[in-house]
Order: sequence, then C-alpha cells, then structure tokens
Amino acid sequence: MSVDWYREDGRPATSDEAQRLLLDVRARLLAQDVIRVGTVVVVVSTWFTVIDQGFAANGRPLLWQTIVSDLALHADIGRYTSRERAVRGHAEAVSMITDRLHRLVARTVADQVRA
Repeated sequence: MSVDWYREDGRPATSDEAQRLLLDVRARLLAQDVIRVGTVVVVVSTWFTVIDQGFAANGRPLLWQTIVSDLALHADIGRYTSRERAVRGHAEAVSMITDRLHRLVARTVADQVRA
C-alpha cells in the first residue's frame, strides 16, 4: 500500500516535500482555541494532515482535521477537503463545544442545587 502525500492546495507532494511539511508542526496548525467553562478546559485544534484521512464523496482527499481534546478525551470531530472548509468547520466546532459545555455546567449546577 502506498501513501499519498499532499500540499495544502490538494496537489500531490513528493516524499521530501511531505517530510518538510510533517516536521513543520506550527505551519500545519490552522487554528486552535482553548475553551474554558467553569473548571472544564477543552482544546479545539484544526490541522493540515499532509496525508489523506479518507476519501470524500467527491473524490477529493481529506487533508484537514479538527480534533477536540481534554484531559481524558481526544476525538476527531471533522475532516475537510479544503482550507476554507476547515476554517468554517473549526469555527462551527468551537461554537458547538462551547454551547455544549455551557449547558453541561448549567445542568450540573442545577443538579447540585436540587441535591
């Protein structure tokens, strides 16, 4: 099985280009947000992967990935075919996670008040 490497624009990369891209971690980080709600801290990061993460319905490689992490969890919540879609997907993930954390904290506080 061969590995296909890509540049950010979706064009194939040589193995030397891929190695440089993979080693430049800072350049591959598209966006990162730290969300703090109460004592809960979650990090949402979106990365350029260099390697196709699976084929999209339109046949384009999935080269961008959004990951949510906390002390106990590391979850892939989005994969994208373009930088533009990854920017939108990251913003949507931050909004969704922030909203869910606020609701979870509010529910926990309400449960504590009732107890």
